[in-house]
Amino acid sequence: MAMPALPRREFILLSLQLLALTQLHGCRSSELVLGRDPITSPLMVEDHCEALAHWAEKGIRDAVLINIDTHDDMRWMREEKIEALRGIHRNRDWRRFRGAAGMGDNGLYHIGNWIYAGGRLGMFREVYWVIPFDVFSMADPDAKMRRFLKDYEFNEQEIQSFSLHDRQFRGTFHGVPLTVCDIKSLPDISSPLLLSIDTDFFPPYSTVHEKSYLPSLHELFTALYARKYRIMDAVVSYSVNGDFLPPHLRWVGDTIGTILEKPEMINADPAERLTLLQQVDNDYRGTDAAAILALLDSWEPRYPEASLAAYRALAHTLRNDPESALRAAQESCARDRRYCTLFPYIGTYHYSGGNYAAAEKFYLAGLAANPAMANGLFQYGHCLRRMGRVREAIAWYEKDEAANGPFPTRFLITEMYLLLGDRKAARDSLAKAVAGLQRNRYAEVVNEETARAIYTALDFCDREGLGELAATLRRNPTVAAMFAAYPKKALR
Repeated sequence: MAMPALPRREFILLSLQLLALTQLHGCRSSELVLGRDPITSPLMVEDHCEALAHWAEKGIRDAVLINIDTHDDMRWMREEKIEALRGIHRNRDWRRFRGAAGMGDNGLYHIGNWIYAGGRLGMFREVYWVIPFDVFSMADPDAKMRRFLKDYEFNEQEIQSFSLHDRQFRGTFHGVPLTVCDIKSLPDISSPLLLSIDTDFFPPYSTVHEKSYLPSLHELFTALYARKYRIMDAVVSYSVNGDFLPPHLRWVGDTIGTILEKPEMINADPAERLTLLQQVDNDYRGTDAAAILALLDSWEPRYPEASLAAYRALAHTLRNDPESALRAAQESCARDRRYCTLFPYIGTYHYSGGNYAAAEKFYLAGLAANPAMANGLFQYGHCLRRMGRVREAIAWYEKDEAANGPFPTRFLITEMYLLLGDRKAARDSLAKAVAGLQRNRYAEVVNEETARAIYTALDFCDREGLGELAATLRRNPTVAAMFAAYPKKALR
């Protein structure tokens, strides 16, 4: 029997109700299920913090974020920076929002704090950080996780809110709910979520679990597929900038993007090209330069890719043949400009080995290929200093400071002025160095060059009678930790 027709008013109301229901997360047919549906054109970014501007412009609010990453990217920010960023966000000035990213003093957010910024802006209501380390399988995992967060420079007050629930460590970071887990303890989430994968997850995961990259990718995506997550959006970061990922491993990031677009490939035999890349990488990790070159001689004509040319450059580097390595690096960079970071990467290898002339060739080649590149600036400054070219070192240190902030570079600049005998410039520079250190809660001395520069600054303070500046410097927790980690008498 036919149903009686609804009056027009009731029909319109019913239609509006049905439309509203289709907008609920649980009813949206357009949502993509990870592992079942292709995620077409995931955003591929160099710096992870580019995801924040992307999602801000898309109007993301109150979302759950799963971040698969070696780093937390949730470092605390000063309130004035949060407020400045909130104003830009409120005004929907997306060009200015993107321009506010940067490690320098003028930046409002960066790769180390973009998730915290997003939480404070109301974009993320909850964050899950998937780590590559097997901490949860250790004895007394609660204590180990507290130590883990401390090593990542969470302070005691921030760690207090965390507690262990099975293989998840749950807490709140300055008002942003944060759960640390691993691929064995991925959360059950029924609502649509944001997926963020940093390629730098895979080197430590591969090392800890003693697996090469393709099996590591298979393990991660198999675990993700089992959860049947509904994906609002996905971002993949390379993180080669800042040297968080070696440039020759960009192919791993490319593969992540391909898997998102073609989910079925995770259970198929690897393509010939991927098998070749994996074998070449295995040989590189085994420092077998002859095996790498033999493989490339056979296969590179078939796959004339920047990634394979990069491995050729690394093989020649292992053989201590910098000229052949330089030619291969130039070929890699010519095939794909994203691989130009290979030059400073190899340059730093030579700098660390004391071959400063060879190192400089690579640094200069990289800067010629990409003058805006920030990779290697700090190390090139070291290299110039070792070659006695102090004024040139200052110029390159200043470029690094502009890109990455005053610590530790401003201490190196102060040391250079002292080598030149310019006490006034050294005083002015030291005041900037101490001010920059005081502003940086996360400053850490991680090498002898920085430790030596800070000891030199303290000696200068004592000679010049700069008692207040010296006292401020000695009281700083970063410097106090340096005294224990790098005793002055132990420096070479």
